[in-house]
Amino acid sequence: MDLHTTHPSATTTTTRPPAARPPRHVRVVPALAAAWWAVAALVALAVTLTGGTLPVGAASRDAVGTLLHDVPGSTLSPLVALLALVGATLAVGMLRARRSTVTAAARTATTTAAAVTVAGAVALTDASILARLGYLPLLVVRAPFDEEFRDAFAAYVAPGVVAQYLALGGAVLLAWATVLFRRRASGACAVCGRAVDHAEPRWRTPARAAVWGRRWAIVAAVVPALYAATRLAWVAGYPFGMQADDYDAMVADGMLAAAFGLAAFALVGSVLTLGLFQRWGEVFPRWMVGLAGRRVPVMLAVVPATLVAVAVVPASITLLAIGPDQLRAEAAESWGALAPMLLWPLWGPALGAATYAYHLRRRPACRTCGLG
Repeated sequence: MDLHTTHPSATTTTTRPPAARPPRHVRVVPALAAAWWAVAALVALAVTLTGGTLPVGAASRDAVGTLLHDVPGSTLSPLVALLALVGATLAVGMLRARRSTVTAAARTATTTAAAVTVAGAVALTDASILARLGYLPLLVVRAPFDEEFRDAFAAYVAPGVVAQYLALGGAVLLAWATVLFRRRASGACAVCGRAVDHAEPRWRTPARAAVWGRRWAIVAAVVPALYAATRLAWVAGYPFGMQADDYDAMVADGMLAAAFGLAAFALVGSVLTLGLFQRWGEVFPRWMVGLAGRRVPVMLAVVPATLVAVAVVPASITLLAIGPDQLRAEAAESWGALAPMLLWPLWGPALGAATYAYHLRRRPACRTCGLG
């Protein structure tokens, strides 16, 4: 595939008439974000005002990797309630805003406030979200045959874990609603984001997105591949970067199966990431019986890649929460386990950028604004 060839949809304007109404998500996402944050605010306020404590910070044994893990739950709970109130207010305000009433200064202020709120919500999450995502395939396979693996599912619905899911979900919804708000307030198409009254920036054209997207996709593929390599070395019997006693204990505990599962998950993710700039990421290959030759739906690649990129963000925050002293101590004990994780802060943004570039290259002409 020639990466410098402009995608056909970038050079021709569609003759399809604009749709009467935008897709449902343009209307639903802002309303859902407002409802999500409003309910969160009501629950957090009710718990706080009745003297209760939310499962956050030191009040949750599942929050050990968050930036706020040492903050007492009694202190953090009212702050979470305040954060939820701010998020609800912003979401409602963006939902009701109209282009004619939003100045450039108001748009900037709203976006900044939303970014701070999203950051506050993400600060309540940690690497356990990514870890559970990685372990899930192994649990699904082993659970029917092993009671211990079935019991492990209970950890997926612990109060502190559910609170993290809700916080991350709220962050995603508010960020999405903010993007839609900025499009609407600036006069761009709310569906595709294309500028209606001026030319698209050059970096967003399919030809340029193919160039920078390929670079970020390679970076995003290398990080999980390095992680998988260390785990596969352990499975093969080589205690790469581990103390001999620690490796023997891992073998005795039967953790090599988990290491293999995580390595397999990481390798699959690495290979699929390469598809963000390869031909087989656009057209199903010949060996896929029943699908060979058909075009890969854009969302089939964009949605899972985005979910992983989002899950990597809390994992990166955990590295900040650990602190340099503990990182050095853990590196001295098991640098092979830690070293690949140090690249996680790069993995999330790289995968997000590569996914966005894939979307820019492959998005069709917009049915709402007619541009394409």
